[in-house]
Amino acid sequence: MSSTVTAARELFGNPVAGGGSWVEENAVLMGVVWPLVVTAVFLPLAVRRFRRLSR
Repeated sequence: MSSTVTAARELFGNPVAGGGSWVEENAVLMGVVWPLVVTAVFLPLAVRRFRRLSR
């Protein structure tokens, strides 16, 4: 969540001073990657669960 917020601040021209970690330096990239990773992990699990409940 904080990567997404930091990315939004950078994109709107309101950067925040950070600690200098790799995640903070690449906030825009992480703002895109984390939701994709979460979707890639939980979408197949949700579909499998939905198919089991449909029986």
